[in-house]
Amino acid sequence: MEKAVLAVVVIAIVAGLLGGLLGGFLFARTGPQGEQGVQGAQGQQGIQGLPGQAGSNSVIQIIHSHNVTDVNLGAYNNSQWYNMSDFDSSMRLMMNVQDQSRIYAEFLSAVSIPSEGTISTMIVVDGQFNGSVSNVGITNVPALTITFPIQAKFLTGALSAGQHTIDVQFLRDDGTPLLMERSLYVSELASP
Repeated sequence: MEKAVLAVVVIAIVAGLLGGLLGGFLFARTGPQGEQGVQGAQGQQGIQGLPGQAGSNSVIQIIHSHNVTDVNLGAYNNSQWYNMSDFDSSMRLMMNVQDQSRIYAEFLSAVSIPSEGTISTMIVVDGQFNGSVSNVGITNVPALTITFPIQAKFLTGALSAGQHTIDVQFLRDDGTPLLMERSLYVSELASP
């Protein structure tokens, strides 16, 4: 008896679902499109923003250099700084600046290091002013090569008018790092 009642309930549920779906399909129709309403009035213009500081960090010029080749640095002596322009002339840029301008330089690259090794990079202006040193490396990781991003930045103080040389330098400690695609961006900023 219980089976018969259960069968009747299941059949009623299925029939109700099918009837609802069929009825919705037969009677659901899209009505006519209504007319578009009148567009509202345009609002008033907002107040003017505050003026910026005159000449503060104004960019006068930007130069960029890019290289997509890979270079194995294993042949360079450990613990000695080298200019990347020794193997890649695009990593040395010259910029002629106005008196009291500053130079902002940024170097971006990636280095692949198998098992162990360390590489340090920095930006040097006129062979005497340098920014902070960026270090990446691994030690004693057998059978594993890791690729690291490299970024070095440098902002000089006020410089004298004329041509200035911007170099990217590197120092290798152990291992055979592979220097990959790299870019050097240099901007002249007006004195504040």
